[in-house]
Amino acid sequence: MQKTSGIFIALLVLVLIAGALWYISTRPSSPPTYTKPEPSVTITPDDYPKLQERLVFLISAPDPAAFAKEHGFEQDFKDGKVTVVIEATDAEALEELRWAVEALDGTVETDYENQLQALVPLKALLKLAKHPHIEFIRLPVRPRPD
Repeated sequence: MQKTSGIFIALLVLVLIAGALWYISTRPSSPPTYTKPEPSVTITPDDYPKLQERLVFLISAPDPAAFAKEHGFEQDFKDGKVTVVIEATDAEALEELRWAVEALDGTVETDYENQLQALVPLKALLKLAKHPHIEFIRLPVRPRPD
């Protein structure tokens, strides 16, 4: 009798597990989630006179990595961030600009006189270009063989 009830309980557990697995496998899956693509930014060099023209086109490019590679500055663009030189209005403004770069998730790499070299997210460039102590933002000058 005890053996029979043990087998019965084991069969009941197996039936319950099989029923649960069947229910999980046949229930409708959740609808696919739709993520809206981020709209491309349409800006012109006239909108941001403190930004180098190539940076303006990089920001508005549908594929910034491909744009950087096509125009020969892929070494300055990595993981959605670009290496730039920020020219300040004067050397005293560098500390404030260093803070502004870091507040926008950028990293200051080096500075010299009235310039900072920083790795900055693309979208942060638009905010930095409106900073009153910034004279100009450009790509670093890289030596090229003849």
